Amino acid sequence: KRMGFAEAFAYDGPAAIFREHAALSGAENDGTRDFDIGALADLSDEAYETLRPVQWPAPRDSRSSGARPGGRFFGDGRFYTPDRRARFVPTPTAPPAPVDPAYPLTLNTGRIRDQWHTMTRTGRSARLSAHLAEPFVEIHPDDASAAGIEPARLVEVETRHGSLVGRALVTEGQRRGAVFVPIHWTGQQASLARVDALVTAVTDPVSGQPALKSARARIRPYPATWHAFAVLAERPDPVPADYWAIATAVGGWRVEMAGLAPPADWAAWAAGLLRPGEGSEVLSYLDTAAGHHRFVAFASERLLGAVFVAPEPVQVARTFASDGLSALHPSLAERLQFLAGRPGGDRPDPGPIVCSCFSVGANDIVRAIVNDNCRTVEAVGAALRAGTNCGSCRSEIQRMLRQRGAA
Repeated sequence: KRMGFAEAFAYDGPAAIFREHAALSGAENDGTRDFDIGALADLSDEAYETLRPVQWPAPRDSRSSGARPGGRFFGDGRFYTPDRRARFVPTPTAPPAPVDPAYPLTLNTGRIRDQWHTMTRTGRSARLSAHLAEPFVEIHPDDASAAGIEPARLVEVETRHGSLVGRALVTEGQRRGAVFVPIHWTGQQASLARVDALVTAVTDPVSGQPALKSARARIRPYPATWHAFAVLAERPDPVPADYWAIATAVGGWRVEMAGLAPPADWAAWAAGLLRPGEGSEVLSYLDTAAGHHRFVAFASERLLGAVFVAPEPVQVARTFASDGLSALHPSLAERLQFLAGRPGGDRPDPGPIVCSCFSVGANDIVRAIVNDNCRTVEAVGAALRAGTNCGSCRSEIQRMLRQRGAA
């Protein structure tokens, strides 16, 4: 509408857009393109709202077009070429680029379990963000040791084209000589995590597919002098840190931060994040000598936010702190728990979320394994429901069982 095409885009809702999408898929198709859902071009608004998954192709008239209504692609030996026969296309090859000793590692990129593309939709879900809320760099222990990188520290990955910063995930599951970085974080969710800035600007000469999956890289520790974690009812803009990563939480936001030099006044810095108003209650703990500072703010019984600062990666119960944004806290004892950064003995810390479907944490699963003698993924599922819905966390539960000799 702002571009002057309001008349051509006068849709009255999503169903109208879908009808045009379906009609375009079948336009001048006649079975020559695989994507054809022309049979849905006349779907009513009511039918659209109750539409169940449809296997395509689903052409408007399969008998006249010759297209196959659904079924397995190419199962009948016919392909989307003029003569319906498959073709082998010769592609030129180029010799691999010589290995530059200045960039000894292979950077691999890809997606993670609970996110999709650049998180324009999945990033809105607090449940999906709870599993891995921060960009990370997966590194083999030998490569991490050689670069002086400790687990959970921030690490800088650099190629000839650019660099990014993520949290070091040191694991035997990564191949030696390679590092993995997820693709999802953009400038909206993190300050220095755009992996597209690192990959080589090369495309396949036939298909045009960009070579966005790997590049030669090197790693080194990110020279942060302070680290912070915060849960906030309001999103900070801007985030006052050299490095930051922000994720949706129920009732607000969770933020990881780090900086190259400390602020002049930690209390003023924290106030800019917490935004306490008139009548707000602010609790604080400052240990200037050790570099540990904590600030918690409440408006009546509602948590405005909590900020934890340390010279090393902050160790607090992140799930507990994030959950506090969506609850009321009438007693002083409850509020002091947030200043401590962990729940009291009557409320076990669930730990980092493993099962996003049912918000089951790693500590919950460990307790089921150790205390309840759960020896299989199925037993953990029966006790906690973890792994019983989408199933994407079952492999992680299996690894936890193996680590404790239960599988």
